[in-house]
Amino acid sequence: MLRLVFRKKGILEWEEVETPTITGENQALVEPIAIARCDLDLPIVRGETLFRAPFPVGHEFVGRIKSLSDELYGQFQIGSIVAIPFQISCGTCPSCLSIHTNSCETVPYTSAYGMPPGAHNVGGAISELIKVPYAKQMLLPMDPKINPVGIASLSDNIAEVWKLAGRFLERKKDPKTLVVGGNAGSIGLYTALYLHQTKKAEVLYVDTDRSRIELATSLGIPVTHVTTFPKPSEKYDLVCDASATKEGWEFATRSMGKNAILSSASIFWTNRFEIPYLEMYNQGAEIQIGRVESLDSMKALYPEIQNGMFTPEKIVTKTVSFAEAKEAWLEESIKLVVTR
Repeated sequence: MLRLVFRKKGILEWEEVETPTITGENQALVEPIAIARCDLDLPIVRGETLFRAPFPVGHEFVGRIKSLSDELYGQFQIGSIVAIPFQISCGTCPSCLSIHTNSCETVPYTSAYGMPPGAHNVGGAISELIKVPYAKQMLLPMDPKINPVGIASLSDNIAEVWKLAGRFLERKKDPKTLVVGGNAGSIGLYTALYLHQTKKAEVLYVDTDRSRIELATSLGIPVTHVTTFPKPSEKYDLVCDASATKEGWEFATRSMGKNAILSSASIFWTNRFEIPYLEMYNQGAEIQIGRVESLDSMKALYPEIQNGMFTPEKIVTKTVSFAEAKEAWLEESIKLVVTR
């Protein structure tokens, strides 16, 4: 079968590999039918991260079940549409049972589709077929009425909405919320759209990129366009940082009000990064950073997608066929989805 591989900086190649098979219990074979490019994927292929080639790419996807291990027949149906968390998790180890499926103890740490080290074993989603271990845990059946293209990012960039904002909304009643857009482009937009559509917070989306501002504006999200992030003039109860830049991070941290929460989707490839510590200390700040909990965030957001309250499909800006993936994966777009 064919899969797409990040070969070296700026280079993707199609690779012929052996088709996966069912080899034991609790396994499934899934055909990816909608594969989204994560906000991190472009920096990866441009050589701007610490991930080193070669490895198969693609980790956000929705697929169709093609085959199951015998004991799973009756629990799942061949041909049904499923979303799959990009992080591999067994569902039974202490970390999984503590709702930390991003740190499953049964598999090597940070095992995932489309990124090393996991990609060397489980592959990437731009593939004709994907093997899903721990299928009972990892297969999430989707309502067939939902367009797979719109939820292709459910396992990561959409799941980040829960990490950045959703999980705090019971603690913060109608919080005044700032979403700082930037290089984690779709994450900021998904988050702002969720808060705007569900009316769970007063939200302002701020970005330096005109195209993202125009998309947010078209969706009715309150926005402010800036050429560079200024010294903040307002303070917020909840600040969601999706900038992935030093300037955006500084704007976000300085925008925190008293007893505010700062959550971040930014990845900085360093152990040395400054924060306004004394200011945060005096105001009682809370900082939440770290990798998304893919599976649990998917489950938390799915009901609001299913009932139409949250419509993430509005953030998709480009779709291409599987055959066009190699070229399109390297092109600029806010949210690309490869379809089959």
